Order: sequence, then C-alpha cells, then structure tokens
Amino acid sequence: MARLLGDAAALGPNDELLDVGFGFAEQDFFFLKQYDVKKITGLNITPMHVERANQRVRERGLENRMDLRVGSATEIPFPEASFDKVTALESAFHFNTREKFFAEAFRVLRPGGRLATADGGPYPGQGPLTFPNRFAMKRWSVPVENMYDRDEYMKRLQGQGFVNVRAQSIRNDVFPGCAKYRELRVQGKTMKDAVIEPPPAAIEQCYSIEQWALTGFTDYVIFTADKPR
Repeated sequence: MARLLGDAAALGPNDELLDVGFGFAEQDFFFLKQYDVKKITGLNITPMHVERANQRVRERGLENRMDLRVGSATEIPFPEASFDKVTALESAFHFNTREKFFAEAFRVLRPGGRLATADGGPYPGQGPLTFPNRFAMKRWSVPVENMYDRDEYMKRLQGQGFVNVRAQSIRNDVFPGCAKYRELRVQGKTMKDAVIEPPPAAIEQCYSIEQWALTGFTDYVIFTADKPR
C-alpha cells in the first residue's frame, strides 16, 4: 500500500514531503529508500508513536532527512506553501474532521503540489449508516462526519480548491487480504508467518466484504488531488 501511495503521489528526489498520521514511520523509511525523497516531515498526535519512530530514525542515521513531530493534521504547524507533497496512509478517516485536513493540506502545499491518501469509507450506494456502523466508528475513533463515499470525497476535495482529483478503489485487494490475515492469526500464525496471498477468485469476488458491511467500511481507495499552479 505504501508503494501504491508513493506512486500515486509521484514522489521523487526533489520532494519535501509532509506525512501525517505516520504511526511508527514504516512507510517513511520506504519512501526514502524507494523514491529517494529529499526530506520527510511527519506529524502524529500519539507521543509514544513519535518517540519510537524517532528512535528508529536515529538508529538509521537519518536525522538530516526525517523530522517527526507530535502534531495534528487538522492544525498543521507550518506556514503556507511549505511542502511539495502531503500523504496520509490509512489515517485520514480518524481526523476530526477530514475536511479540516483537506483545507490544511491545501494551505501548506506549494502550487502544483499533490495530496495523496489511502483511505476507507462506505462503498458508493451503500445507504445511510446503521446503528452498528456508528458503534463501530466510535470504537475505532472515526468521526461519523468522515463516513462518506468516494464520490463525495472527491467533491469535498474539489470544494477546497484541489484539481485533477482522482480515485482508484483497491477494496478487492484490501478486504480479502485482511480476512485472510485474520484467519491465519486465529490459527496461531505470528505476524511474520501470516503470509497473505488470497486466491484470484477471492480477490475478484471481494471475499469477506459482507462481514465488513457491519462496520460501514466497505471501500478502500487511493485518492490524489493537486493544488493549482
């Protein structure tokens, strides 16, 4: 998924990247290695994540290329036009709200810069949220205001001023893989041993999607949007 997001963002050696909700920064190490990104600044609201991620940065001697801080994606502490790219890998659905993040991303991007997210939500035409959906969102710390489909997502990006807005659904790869991983862990496999290789039929049919309907999360999408030049 990090590769899909990096390719969608068109990351390259001249980019100063802001990665929000970076977790333990695994994707950021990948971005440096795979795309030779010039500089990565990261924001995450969980101090323990930031502390551990910075420890990993020091272990790799990357202090001059990575700057990971405690901070919010909805109140980005940088001036306008500070970054060439902004990414959010499986984190934007937690932001309160995602639209505030869109506005902040637009503000800190340089003209011609790109926002790229790997994000989940309801499948188009799914219908209104049910009580179980809302319960699941509260448990996962996802504001219900963020539960809209990919079509609405694109409209809201456009509403913030973004252009060239695109969406690529990858749900057929995500949900069967999640189900397969869960099954292997139940069988006692470790994270290292639980190799996820759903058969082609499972991918084509989006195996297990009916189970995810209880949560309201039935789509997974790579989004890109550009700030006008």
